Amino acid sequence: MSVTASPAQTAPRPSPQSVRTDIEVSCRLPLLGLFGSGVLWLLLGLLFALIATLKFHNPRFLSSEAYWTYGRMHAAHTTALLYGFGVQTALGVGLWLLCRLGRAPLAAPGVVLVGIALWNTAVTIGLIAILCGDSTGFESFEMPAYVSAMLFVSYLLIALCGVLTFHRRAEGNLYPSQWFVLGSFFWFPWIFSTTSMLLLCLPVRGVMQSSVAWWYAHNFSSIFLGFAGLASIFYFIPKLMNRPLHSYYLAAMAFWTLALFGSWGGIPGGAPLPSWIISLGVVGTVLTTVPLLAVAANLFHTVRHDLNALDNHLTLRFTYVALVFWLLAGVQQIVGVLPDVSALTDYTWFTVAHWELFHYGFFAFAMFGAIYYIVPRLLDWVNPPMWSPGLVKCHFWLTFVGILISYLALLVGGVGQGFLLANPKYSFAQVMMSTLMALRAGTPGDLFIIIGTIFFLLNFALLLLRWGFRYWVENSGGLRKERL
Repeated sequence: MSVTASPAQTAPRPSPQSVRTDIEVSCRLPLLGLFGSGVLWLLLGLLFALIATLKFHNPRFLSSEAYWTYGRMHAAHTTALLYGFGVQTALGVGLWLLCRLGRAPLAAPGVVLVGIALWNTAVTIGLIAILCGDSTGFESFEMPAYVSAMLFVSYLLIALCGVLTFHRRAEGNLYPSQWFVLGSFFWFPWIFSTTSMLLLCLPVRGVMQSSVAWWYAHNFSSIFLGFAGLASIFYFIPKLMNRPLHSYYLAAMAFWTLALFGSWGGIPGGAPLPSWIISLGVVGTVLTTVPLLAVAANLFHTVRHDLNALDNHLTLRFTYVALVFWLLAGVQQIVGVLPDVSALTDYTWFTVAHWELFHYGFFAFAMFGAIYYIVPRLLDWVNPPMWSPGLVKCHFWLTFVGILISYLALLVGGVGQGFLLANPKYSFAQVMMSTLMALRAGTPGDLFIIIGTIFFLLNFALLLLRWGFRYWVENSGGLRKERL
């Protein structure tokens, strides 16, 4: 990916009004479909996660049917979050960025709508199959083989329209957000097709299956979702601060080093694999310090003279919080793979805490910040803002506080669990009983996140109702004038 702009170049120039209007109209239905269905899947996934958590408090809760067992609830939760919410919102924000930065309308929006319908159908079938016990058993790759082909085809329908839009762009210079969007668009079909081949079509044997599953789960989160979130952050912080990005070269270094080193990890230290494979993963994860520092330095120097202005815009507030969570998750991941630390924290709630911080803290916040900015422009209604300020505030604080409560409870509980597991005085049953306090302390955090998501969906529904009413009034008024 070549760097075609100098470090002093400002954020992308706004498109002419007529071009912007064409872009928003072409994106309207596809993006509303991606965002709306994605957040509905998020709420469903959170409900599954809450049920799974409550089973630690009361094992008899919903124990009459196999559908409600912890294993199925947890698999349904991760599937709804990653494939229902994660992929769709990443595609939605990515398509909009390619259109806006390239100053080109979305190519073949009808094909994108077909892809969205097929994707949601496939995820629904896969989720029902998981609840019925037909799961692959691989973390983050739970849906059965007969769903994989539909997922792959529907993704290609959407992503190829994005690539075609990029090809038709009117703006020659590339902005860093475009690098990250294209990287994420190409990364998912590569890792998904490879994993499907090695686990479902021509399955490898023994521990190699677990190795492939670990590799896929790590790349899905760290690279695919990571690139999507960083694309949003690199676009909105300079744009809404009305300042140039400090350095395009630091952005390029962050992109390439994260793509190169970020894909190596994911294999736990105690895995039954040759030591050089585990060591290679440790080295790769530690080397992600480079993109971590590059992104932090680049964006800090971009906003350092106007730090107080970060709270002045709704999207900025979500975006800079997402950046902070990404940095914290990256530091925890690097510390967690060090041999002395991993011996203590592997296979504990410590790794679950990192998973939640990355997905709910970084990725979800980045996507919500982008949605709050994009949707009013899709509906051509920015002033006055369509969002209800009270509902937005409730969504932000409930989600923010919920993530902190859940994360800190799991983090402390995981470290304590590691110390107890290392102590031969305690049996495994005693160790598990000791973690119940941390799980109970984190449950209110899950509830806060669910309530915050409900507030967002209510706000989203009210927004669409207001726009529909305004659209109906304007068009009915025009019809009356024509008749007169």
